[in-house]
Amino acid sequence: MSDIQKKRIYWSLGFLFFSLGIAYLLWPKQVLEPVSVDRVFSNAPWAKPVPNLPPLAGVGEVRAENCGRCHTEIYQEWKTSTHANALSDIQFQSELTKSSSPKWLCLNCHTPVANQRENLVNYLQNGDYKLPIEEKNPHFDPKMKSEAITCAACHVRLDEQGNSYVIGANGNTKPPHPVRIQPEKLKDRCLDCHNANYELDDQLVCAFKTGKELQSSKSTHGKETCGSCHMQEIERKFVKSELGTPVRTGHKHAFIGGGVPKRFDLYEKQIPGGYQIGLKVDPILWDLAKDKLEYSVSFKNEKAAHNIPTGDPERFLLGRVSILDARGKLLEKKEIKFGQEWEWYPKARLIADTRILPGETKNWNGSFSVPSSPAKVVLEFYHVRLKESNAEYMRKGNDLATEEFKRMISKIEDHYPFSSIVYKEEVDLRTHKRKLYSPKELIRISSDRRGE
Repeated sequence: MSDIQKKRIYWSLGFLFFSLGIAYLLWPKQVLEPVSVDRVFSNAPWAKPVPNLPPLAGVGEVRAENCGRCHTEIYQEWKTSTHANALSDIQFQSELTKSSSPKWLCLNCHTPVANQRENLVNYLQNGDYKLPIEEKNPHFDPKMKSEAITCAACHVRLDEQGNSYVIGANGNTKPPHPVRIQPEKLKDRCLDCHNANYELDDQLVCAFKTGKELQSSKSTHGKETCGSCHMQEIERKFVKSELGTPVRTGHKHAFIGGGVPKRFDLYEKQIPGGYQIGLKVDPILWDLAKDKLEYSVSFKNEKAAHNIPTGDPERFLLGRVSILDARGKLLEKKEIKFGQEWEWYPKARLIADTRILPGETKNWNGSFSVPSSPAKVVLEFYHVRLKESNAEYMRKGNDLATEEFKRMISKIEDHYPFSSIVYKEEVDLRTHKRKLYSPKELIRISSDRRGE
């Protein structure tokens, strides 16, 4: 190739790159406009955390541990609660490691006070939840972060001067901190998160509609609130005895739910915390004729003012009828599931919902063809939070988790209860004697189980 040809090539390449550069400079650019989170999510209470709360006069930092210096009994109850373990929840931590997870948004319910957040998000680029504009929070408190859903999430707010004060439900004492008796502001706090319902895109859907279910049940359950069941009334002193305050009507703060705690060691706290099954199950009816056993089960959502189960759309109630021989060997079993069925791909949509509505009675009938004489029929109901198939998915997809959580997720069945047995009945088909398992017995069985 001659020098002239080489120069022509160099000039051509140079002109090409120059033209591309000019085109890049002149090409219309997409402007990323900050859009407020309030505007994108229409001021939904779960879209942003409670604003930063300065130290509370007479107390100090608005941490649960500081509240616990005086409210000792309430603090000990709270420490056993799902709320106190909402951030360390292994399943939640696994969800946070997903590349598709909108971490900043999920944390608004699991660490709901701005003091708990290292970064705050007030704006989204072009209103896109995947493009949060994070700002360093100068008031970040790592100790308070570890408290997850802490006392201040419900009980501390800012007054007109920007000072922290405590929202109380019961007055007539002289606490060392500013307090306003505003029970109406506490009554529906649960629904800030337990009624979070939104669709971010085709697959990311949050479907916590417990508040809507509660509202729909008003005709059958009157004026019940979340606290009516999950914060049972109790007569006691609100603070430690040496402070000399009177006994008053208050509420338990263990926030017991469906009987599946966040850790195995918390099973023993379920009944003291106020756990009760919302389902009323009638004794199983059966008829054994020749080589066939027919059964009939009737049960009612008698106590819960929301659907059973509620909350996480992947929870379900599993019913099981088993027949055993004289040695206790399983001959056959039948199962039925009550819950939601979702199709997640290509677009998330609810395709079936067989949950038990407040006040609703369901019947389950079936039969077994028994090759040999059965000795016992067993009826069980399980509240299932995590299926084995989902757990296996979590075990394989935890690369982004911290080393601590990675180890726990890899052996999640040893650390995290997947389900609890909430009802068990046995009938001896020879003597017709029945055994109904007590709540304490069910708790013991559940605490010894591993996996689904």
